[in-house]
Amino acid sequence: MSTDPWLSTWNYHLLQLLFRLIPHSRVTDELCDQLIVNPLLSTWVFAACFYRFWTKDDEQTARRRRYLAGAVFAFGIAGVATLILRPWIYWPAPVLNPRFQPLFPRYLWGNGSANCFPSHSTLAYFIIAVGFWPLNRRLSFWLSGMVVFFISLPRVYEGGHYPVDVLFSCLVGILVLVAVWRCPVFRNLSTRSEGRQSQEAVRDAILFLWTFELGEGFRSVESLVRMARHASRWW
Repeated sequence: MSTDPWLSTWNYHLLQLLFRLIPHSRVTDELCDQLIVNPLLSTWVFAACFYRFWTKDDEQTARRRRYLAGAVFAFGIAGVATLILRPWIYWPAPVLNPRFQPLFPRYLWGNGSANCFPSHSTLAYFIIAVGFWPLNRRLSFWLSGMVVFFISLPRVYEGGHYPVDVLFSCLVGILVLVAVWRCPVFRNLSTRSEGRQSQEAVRDAILFLWTFELGEGFRSVESLVRMARHASRWW
């Protein structure tokens, strides 16, 4: 296992610059903690925007739903791809790396994941943010900024991720989204709302679960994954 990330020196200098501009203190650390653990301050904005654009009923409904469905599809592809990469590309969080630990207050040492590559929070919400680009560029721009400052930055500041983890996630998100948009299957995707009542009920249930998980930062999914891992050890 590599203890240093890609572009290790660049990451180190960028973190140094960040901490010179915003020195660690109890106030800044508490603010970052709140942004990480409190979805109302960050991720629920994405859920609200997604739900509003999906449920709005006008002549553009089919087009909006096609692009939103494309973003969800891209999210799934990117998530699976990065999970496949994790056994071969991985490194511990900065607060677990002896070279990077001195950049952080001692009370943060020992936190973080043994494998922090890439930043899946950034990946998920950056894809959703950029997915709004064909529908509302101003909203897409602001949501992308929210990903950087309210989702990615707090995790980097607290030593949970390196800047390269965030950069890689953003680049992968853009590449996968563009690939989905160019796919002929996406162009022919139909999201008609007509159908039997049972089909509409299933669709509404899926929409509810998706927006809830999007708003909660996929915490329920993470819990299910951890439970599955624990269960697999008994087999």
